[in-house]
Amino acid sequence: MKRIASLLLAACLLAAPQLTGKAQAEGFALSDFGARGTALAGGMVARADDPSAVAWNPAGITQLPGTQIMVGMTAIQPSGTVDTVDRFGIGRSTDVDKHTWANPHAYLTHQFSDNLWGGIGIFSRFGLGNSYPTNWPGRENLKYVSLKTVSLNPNLAFKINDNLSLAVGLEFMYATMLMKKDGDLGKMTGSPLLSGRYDQQMLTGSSIAPGFNLAAHYKFNDEWAAGLTYRSRVKQAVRGHVEFENKNPVPGLVNLPNSDLHGNLNLPDTISFGVMWKPMETLSFEAGAVYTVWSNYRSLNIHMDNPQYGTAYSPKNWRDTWGFNVSAEYKALDWLTLRGGYVFETSPMKDSTCDYMTPSNGRHRITAGVGFNWDQWTVDLAYGYLIIKELSYDKSTADGVLKGRSHNGSSHIAAVSVGYKF
Repeated sequence: MKRIASLLLAACLLAAPQLTGKAQAEGFALSDFGARGTALAGGMVARADDPSAVAWNPAGITQLPGTQIMVGMTAIQPSGTVDTVDRFGIGRSTDVDKHTWANPHAYLTHQFSDNLWGGIGIFSRFGLGNSYPTNWPGRENLKYVSLKTVSLNPNLAFKINDNLSLAVGLEFMYATMLMKKDGDLGKMTGSPLLSGRYDQQMLTGSSIAPGFNLAAHYKFNDEWAAGLTYRSRVKQAVRGHVEFENKNPVPGLVNLPNSDLHGNLNLPDTISFGVMWKPMETLSFEAGAVYTVWSNYRSLNIHMDNPQYGTAYSPKNWRDTWGFNVSAEYKALDWLTLRGGYVFETSPMKDSTCDYMTPSNGRHRITAGVGFNWDQWTVDLAYGYLIIKELSYDKSTADGVLKGRSHNGSSHIAAVSVGYKF
């Protein structure tokens, strides 16, 4: 059994750099760190009593005896429609391409002594995936985007007394980005004769950057507990490459040369808080909030090393956001636990800078799940349905964004986690 558990952990560690998912918190923050937490709509900051606490609240791992592991995967399938009106007044509706995005997670915790625990996690805090048809009207702004991050997060947790635990951790975040859009050759070359001719740009880049986290967990008594987690901002200095497809050559025009590129991607700090009430041994409730400092995300400017292209400026000037969650967990049988939750998140985007990369104006998320346990094993399953509020583009000045709106936005979310206690 131990060998099987170890192989599961190793498999997830190998898969993590290859897979990340569509953002499921506002902006492009992720909140799918484990199936139990997904079923509880993020209500794990005060509970924090399984290995996924490394991501939610690492101070809570002092509740875990011995050595424990957890591995799993979340699958996300978004959908939605964007209505556009071009400069000639012609309207069109475009459905977002349907893709299934995946987020793996893996955690290991170990008790060193009565007062010291260690934990390490591999999970994704930020991610984004959107795809539109090749010739859709908004292709100058975006055709495809995939932002993937993977965080390696070692932590030490200290049990100060029977009530209070504290934790500190380091984060090493690897980020990759792939973006495709069509550029107007007239704009890129300065020739009005080429206006209306398009060529695809494919931008790729990657970076690794450090961060840190602090956490606290306090048990008032057998019924009440609270948790607080701070995760620092991470500044990714991305370097990469832009390639032009040159699929529509123009007589007498030399193909556009490729170029190296660089830019900064500022990912925000977050503060998470939760309070849990456990009126009986088999029933618990949690209410919490997450504050994300998206005002740190002021722009996504891409500097081309080839002076022919210069810098592509993309102001964002996002607002800070709040997410509010409530959840309940009921142990119906010795081997079966039922879970449910709800979360609402405000939008970080401003009307003047919204674009097709993150078409959202606030979100509702309804979640449910079950947990099974026998001997040293646990298996958690979860489902979530994300409802994305309509977003208007009528006031946007972002490059390539047309008047119109995004609507009918939603996502199906399914998650599974497997845990083992050594």
